[in-house]
Amino acid sequence: MSVRVQRGFNLPEILIALALGLFLLAAFLTVVARCRDQFTANESVARLQDGARHALGVIGDDLEHAGFWGFSNAATPRLVSGAVRLAAAAELRQDEMIAPVTGLPAGAHACGINFAVDVARPVEGHNNGFGVGREARDCEPTATAGGARVGSDTLTVRHASAATAAAHDGRIQLYARRLAAHASLDLFSDGRAPGVIAEDAQVRDLEVHVWYVANDSVERPGWPALRVKSLTESRGTAQFRDEEVLPGVEDLQVEFAFGDGTHIRWVTPDSPLIRAGPVLAVRVWLRIRSDASEPGFVDARPLAYSDATFLPTPVESRQRRMLVQRTVALRNVSRHTARGAELP
Repeated sequence: MSVRVQRGFNLPEILIALALGLFLLAAFLTVVARCRDQFTANESVARLQDGARHALGVIGDDLEHAGFWGFSNAATPRLVSGAVRLAAAAELRQDEMIAPVTGLPAGAHACGINFAVDVARPVEGHNNGFGVGREARDCEPTATAGGARVGSDTLTVRHASAATAAAHDGRIQLYARRLAAHASLDLFSDGRAPGVIAEDAQVRDLEVHVWYVANDSVERPGWPALRVKSLTESRGTAQFRDEEVLPGVEDLQVEFAFGDGTHIRWVTPDSPLIRAGPVLAVRVWLRIRSDASEPGFVDARPLAYSDATFLPTPVESRQRRMLVQRTVALRNVSRHTARGAELP
């Protein structure tokens, strides 16, 4: 009777098995690492895209309403208190020789003389810096903003609120009548509407928004953020409230299209050529960066847009960026002025 001898693996077989196992494990870990890096990259791109859509969405919606005054888009503006006219037309402008309008609530001139009520300028801006009206008293970025980012533009938009409102003391509001749409547009701030409220007569809040880029985010000092100053009211006085919109936005650039209805030209927001015709459209660029660097990611390509050029440093090149742009036609400009204009 024979006896079968059982034996295990010998040393060479064990070594070969271990080598194959380690090879397969290394391949598996490599695939996992690549999947993880790809997932991180996709998440970063998705967050950038979401942030870009949100930021362009709120600015674009604001611009689409620029120059909307309810029933009175082509009306001559005037400031009233009860039945008394306080100022009208050119007296509400910001020109150097025009005095501050009286009869407005305290704080109305905080961002500049007549800055809040210059409804003849639905949009305006400042090139490569933070800028509002002349002789601004208290309009600098708040302490949490850490100042405005150097080289970034400022965009100001004016229009009536989308919804009607009740008359409110201290809030600058507009009273517009359908049947008198081309006669006058009444501004008031004493809580007393100049006429009856009906289907053909409405009260809306005057909205003024100043868009800019701050050096600091609220929860992350040293991290830039898109912010907006909004005209509102507090305890019976006018106030420009400063709020953060989106962290990670590191630049805002703006160009205006103006023309005579036939010829269109794009210029920076402080160009004197804007006075030659109405602003027909606004082009906005936003440069947004991801909130974290990615292992192995490097993008040192320069970005050129509007009158700005961005060349990332070695540290900045390790952060993913996105440059987005949107052009918004101002729907509420005078029709006869914009007739025949074609925007490039």
